[in-house]
Amino acid sequence: MNYVLNDKYVDINGLYNSFRKSGFKLDLGCGYYKPEGFIGLDNLAGKDSQIPSADNSPDILINLETETLPFPDNSVDEIRSSHFLEHSNLMHIFNESFRVLKPGHIFLFAVPYANSAEGMYPGHSIFLTEKWFYNNLVFQKYFTIVKEEYKPSEYYLSLPYLFRIFLPFSFARKFLFNACCEMTFTCLKK
Repeated sequence: MNYVLNDKYVDINGLYNSFRKSGFKLDLGCGYYKPEGFIGLDNLAGKDSQIPSADNSPDILINLETETLPFPDNSVDEIRSSHFLEHSNLMHIFNESFRVLKPGHIFLFAVPYANSAEGMYPGHSIFLTEKWFYNNLVFQKYFTIVKEEYKPSEYYLSLPYLFRIFLPFSFARKFLFNACCEMTFTCLKK
């Protein structure tokens, strides 16, 4: 395994001990924005687009594209990821997430919606809609989708109210560009 621990931990056991009581919750691709109580993992490849924060830097510097997560099988209580999957080798991320996550526990992720300006940003290696997750056999083998949320774009919200009545978001999201900017899925490991 090739990873580097944040200076606040002497070794991997020190990190494990710091989080053992609250449970292992991972934030994949956290950058400098990991939520409290989560172990942040990132290689900081996109650090130039973020405001550095020594207080909120990743706990483990690791190449999530290729490296094995430094956690035993079925040991992690929750995995979250925000705007990281679209930059990733998804099959590796899904395989590793499935391996370390406890059965029946949460895999939560937010990604930009493919049919939007946010979804088309440079640097994205894949463009995702709900159809991708429902039709991907590996994802379906590993996870059960229990909740979907879609965020209307500022463009859709700026349309006149009557227009939005006749073209509801649930329709516009699927058929129009820039109606939806983000989707969040809550899944459980099978």
